[in-house]
This record gives sequence, C-alpha cells and structure tokens, in this order.
Amino acid sequence: MTEKKDLEQLRKKGIGPDQIQKQIDQFRTGFPFADLVAPATPEQGIFLPEREDEEHFLSYFSTRAPANRILRFVPASGAASRMFKSLFAAMEAMEGMDRTDQTAWVEGRDDIRTFLRDLESYAFFEDLDRKGDPSPLEVLGQILGPEGLDYGSLPKGLLKFHKYAPRDRRTAFEEHIREAASYAADGEGVLRMHLTVSPDHLEGFKAEAARVVPKIEKESGLQIRIDFSFQLPETDTLAVDPDNVPFRTRAGELLFRPGGHGALIRNLDALDADLVFISNIDNVCPDRNRPERVHYKQLLGGILLESRDKVFSFLSRLESRTRPDRQELNAMTDFLRDRMGFSLPTGLEGWPDSDLAGWLIRTLNRPIRVCGMVRNEGEPGGGPFYVRSGDGDVSLQIVEGSQIDPGDPEQQNILNASTHFNPVDLVCSLRDHRGGKFSLPEFVDPDTGFISEKSMEGRPLKALELPGLWNGAMARWLTVFVEVPLGTFSPVKTVFDLVRPEHRA
Repeated sequence: MTEKKDLEQLRKKGIGPDQIQKQIDQFRTGFPFADLVAPATPEQGIFLPEREDEEHFLSYFSTRAPANRILRFVPASGAASRMFKSLFAAMEAMEGMDRTDQTAWVEGRDDIRTFLRDLESYAFFEDLDRKGDPSPLEVLGQILGPEGLDYGSLPKGLLKFHKYAPRDRRTAFEEHIREAASYAADGEGVLRMHLTVSPDHLEGFKAEAARVVPKIEKESGLQIRIDFSFQLPETDTLAVDPDNVPFRTRAGELLFRPGGHGALIRNLDALDADLVFISNIDNVCPDRNRPERVHYKQLLGGILLESRDKVFSFLSRLESRTRPDRQELNAMTDFLRDRMGFSLPTGLEGWPDSDLAGWLIRTLNRPIRVCGMVRNEGEPGGGPFYVRSGDGDVSLQIVEGSQIDPGDPEQQNILNASTHFNPVDLVCSLRDHRGGKFSLPEFVDPDTGFISEKSMEGRPLKALELPGLWNGAMARWLTVFVEVPLGTFSPVKTVFDLVRPEHRA
C-alpha cells in the first residue's frame, strides 16, 4: 500500500500503516482457538447465591452503591435489519404478485401468516396507515420501507417494543431508561446513561430522549443525564480478498469495516464512572417483569462492590509499610481462587513471601466484572469456561462457539459439558484502589479476534473483528460468574419475539 490516496485515507481514519500490516498478518495467520480447560459450572466457577447470600449482597448494594458514580452503558448502534430478515424475504418473494397471489403465498407461510394475523398486538401497529385495506406486500412495505416506519434501517433502540395501551407504546430505549431508574441512580438522585449509537441515528435517539425523559423524571424524581458516543473510526478494520490482499471498492478505495462491538472498549474506557452496568439494547422487559430484573441487577452490583472492596483492602495491605504475614497472603490467594476463579500457579505455596506479594499485586490490580449467567436451554450465546491463555494462566472467560476448535474432540466435549450461557448482563468496576482509572485497552487479549466471510459488490471478502467486548476485550479482568434466572433474559432477535409472553405488557 504505497499509493498516496491510501495514506490519506488512513490518515483521515487515524490508522497507522503498521496497524494495517498487523491486520493483514492476522488474516494470514488466523487467530488461535480458545484453549478450554473446563466449563464453568455451579460446582466450580459459577456462584449460586443462597437466600441469605442474596439478602447480604442486596443490603451491601443499597448501602454502598449511592456513594459511587454509577453509569448504565448500552451498546445500541446496530441496525435492526437482521430482526426483520423473514419479512424482507417475504417482500422479495411477493414482489410483482397481485393481491390474490400474495394472499395465497402468505397462507403457505406460517410465520408471515401469523405475523399479519397478530399485527394488532405489535406496539407499532397504530403507526401504520391502514386506510384502503393494504395488501400484504404494502403492509410489510409500510413497516420496513422509508415510505413508512422505515424499521428496516432503524436501530433496535428506536423501535416500539411494548404496548401498554394504544397511547402508551414504548421503544426499547425508553424501557432501558425506566429500568435503569430503578437501580442505577446515585446518592444525589442522578441517573447517568451512555449509549453507543451510529452517527446516522444520533438525532433520532436525541429526539426520543427529549420525548420520554421529562416524563420519567417527573415520575421518578430523578435527574436523568444521557449521552452518546460513536464507534471510533480508528477501530475500523481492513477487509481483504480471499487471498489476503487488501480489498478495494470499485472506486479504488481500501474497504474498512467496523471492528465489531469489541471496539467499544475504547468508548467504555473514555467514561468517568466507578460502577458500570452493561446489557444489550434488545434485552428489555415490560413493567410487570421488571422487579425480578432489578433484583438481580442489584444482586450483581452488591457482589461486585463487596469483591471490589476486598480487592482494594488487599492491595492497600500489600502496599503498606508493614508486610502481610503468610496467613494473610494465603487468604488473598484463596480469595482469588475461590471468588475470582483464578487458577493459582504451580508451586505457589513454596514461593518466598516477597515473590507471592508481588504476584498478588500484579494479579489483583485489574478491572473487575461480575457477569450474570443463565442456565443453557438452547438459546444462542457465549458460555463461561476456564480458559488457558497464551502465557499459561487459567482464568474464567466468556467464549463464543466460533472460538472453539470444531475439529478437536476434547474441546468439543468441554463445550458440550457446559451448563450456562452469557446473556450479557454485566456490572463492572473501572477504577483502581487509589481511585485512578484503569487503561482498559491494556487488559485486552489481542489473540481473541474473529475472521468472518462477507461480500460486497458481488465479490467475497474477509472481515476482521476485534476481540469481543465481553470476550477478549475483558480477558485480563478479574471475573465473577453468578447464576441468574432465565426470566432476566428476554432478547428480541426477530420481530416475532415481540409477541412472546415475556414481551406482552
């Protein structure tokens, strides 16, 4: 890549030539599969709180959380087009048919027939133009096309998910604000939320915030502050052709693609917060299911706060003038093993006190995350495992199926023995024991990216995704996995999910 226009393109994006060469090398060598050691299970690796545990952690959260700067972080930049894949396919199939043929085609497709029959149950029904008895194709066009609601190009956060009454219909964004108001405000009554959005949809989110925030503030008595950020252009990754040569558009420019949600570690790193709750934009519920979700958000928060306080106490003790004795050091290693799922180095018990203390400081001084885990009942999603890193450390990680070698029977056996999956329900501590901010990119495992096959302009290409936000981007954090009930997980992956019982208001 010596062309002047390439260098100018890189300069505008803030990407250096060395970075591009590294990405090309990654395409050529690929990424290593995860080295699974064992699944994290309730027997080892996943904490199952008893009733008295829950009471303790809920009390801990209620007393300690108000003194912290709390933030609700929601990745919300993805378009909802995949949510409507079946509807787009139906439109394509019915294109050119008259009404009679459209009706006959719909009768032979259970999903589309049911969707049109139940249309009044959807929260966006009242926004459709029903005059003139539109045909099936016209109805779908009103929902998805720019001449109608344009849901095919909007992000999920701006879609109406829940209908309480014809005049009370809420977007996913509004539901997230309402849920966060129940647990994420600080001691001064301020609720802070941060969403990562696409630049094309920023004004839409701002308009929705202006519509709903005053009403929620009046109901809750809170001050609600919402801000937004974009995925940084310097986190885009180069696309290559099947021969690993940089892919060029028909205009002759290098093709860059968003680096996936793992790029958002930079957005998270830029935030000023002590405690950050993270979940996906499409995992929301109506009012009637909210108490259970809030209960477990507060439970995870209490576990994090107590874990963080213990880590901070250990680090302060390790750095004090009076050295901890061996009994204290052993208590710290036990905590790392039993609460944080950290595998202790072989022969640790024979190390001199000074070496053990140094290892504890290096190991404890990291960001912390507490992650809800749901019993696996067939839903897709990454799972919790003990994983061996390239330097030999074994720790708790969230691993996607694509990171596991399909040709290795032993690794597949470990995968099949897993009992839980990750619903993306996290609470994170981003400061060190001195109150300073961690530099989160320093804790990313760069060997945990993905290579996927895509196409553009009718030509195949390979795309590079950065280590996932709750996968490799947090690989070197301290981690606690906690079982949470399936009722806390109600994602909307397809439009049909919106009429499942858990989304009926």
